[in-house]
Formats: sequence, structure tokens, C-alpha cells
Amino acid sequence: MLKRERLLTIQNLVEKKGIVTVSEIEQALGVSKMTVRRDLDELADNQTLIRIHGGAQSKHYVKTTELSRLERRDLNVAEKQQIATIITSLIAPGDTVFIGPGTTNELVADALSISDVNIITNSLPVFESFQNHAKRTKIQLIGGHYHARTGAFIGSITVEMLERLRPTKAFISVSGLDGDAVMDENVDEGQALAIALNQAAKRYIVSDHTKLNRTAFYRFYDLSECDALITDGDIPKPDLARYANLTTVLTSPIVRV
Repeated sequence: MLKRERLLTIQNLVEKKGIVTVSEIEQALGVSKMTVRRDLDELADNQTLIRIHGGAQSKHYVKTTELSRLERRDLNVAEKQQIATIITSLIAPGDTVFIGPGTTNELVADALSISDVNIITNSLPVFESFQNHAKRTKIQLIGGHYHARTGAFIGSITVEMLERLRPTKAFISVSGLDGDAVMDENVDEGQALAIALNQAAKRYIVSDHTKLNRTAFYRFYDLSECDALITDGDIPKPDLARYANLTTVLTSPIVRV
């Protein structure tokens, strides 16, 4: 099979199924995994599809159900680790930091090396990730109604607590980001995150590049109202230019001098 035909076949598979794994493509085409990965990288560079961990996703794919935290945890791990490093470069001793739910934000604890930081979260997994670092950081978990699918606490109790807080910085992970629209799959969760952003002196949106130009169920904030978008270095240049028109885009750690 010629390369051009192979690329077209992969593109058709991805468009048909929404999400396709490397193994599925390998079996369908009878080529090696290395060849499949090279082809997917080329198609992603051409913005024909979205490259995800272990496969590819159609740019037109719309989830019919919200992915669980465990399903999302193994997606785009390298990109999430890069973003976690950028987040920690923005945190200084003495900060009171709100860290919202999200598998990217769960990696911040291991990347954070400084002490004298007060961490606030409404995410049980984020709280648990900081437990091993309790000697260096103060940790406050905000309660409420437990949303098992994401591990977040939401609802009226959560909102009431957030409205009383004044964090120096808030880092909010999103389900989708399309232009100025910052989105989440859950209305109650999105409303809580909007309050956390409103209360913070500095507001940061956290999103790996695969969530850009994608919609989710509920728009809860405007990107232009935030201090920066934190994403990974694989963001396509057209997307970098698009989002840089709305806010500062951070794709590498801040170096303090």
C-alpha cells in the first residue's frame, strides 16, 4: 500500500470511529506500529486529526458521555507532566493556591519542590496527591456533594466555601477550550470553578493541546478574563497564534531570576 493511500485509510478510520488505537490501525493496514505512529504524527502535524496517547482522535469527535477520571488519567501523560512543571514554576513561597480537579493538576504535587505554600482544592485526587508532601505544604480540602466521575466536590456547600476564599492564584483544568469559551462537562463543577477563578488574584487555565478547539457541555468562563493559558509545547502554531490573541500562552516553565 502506498503511503498516500495508507494516510487516507487511517484518516477514514479515525473519522468513522472517532477514536482509533495504534493497534487497531496496525491490524487494519498490516504495517508495523512504528509506521503507524509516524503516519499519525504526520497527520497530526497537518491538523487532519488529533494525536492522543496510544492512538488518534477525530477533530469532529463529540463524546456522548463524560470520560471518567480513570479513563482520562492515561491520556497524554507526557503533555500533562510538562504542564504540571509550568504550573509549579508559577507558584512562589507564601502563595495560597487553588488547584481544581483534573488529572493534569494531580501531577502538580510531585513537581512542586518549594515549601510554605497553602494548597486549596475541591478535588479528592488532587488532595490525596499532596498528602505525601504535607510536611512542606498546607492542604485544605473543600467539601460538598461528591461527583464520583471526576473526584470533585460540587454543589451549594462547595460554592459557599469558595466565595469566602481569596487565593493568590487559581489553576483550572478544562474539558474543552474553543476560542474564548472555557468549558466543562458538568454544570455544577463549572460553576464552582468559575467562582474559584473570580476569587483569585491570578487566573490560569490549564489545557493540553488536544482539548483546544473542542467544545464541552457547559461554558463557565471567558479565556480573555484569565492571566494565561498553560498548555504543552505540541500546540500547533495556528492555535498558538489564535489563543495568544486572547491571553498569554505559556508552553514552557517560567525561569525566575
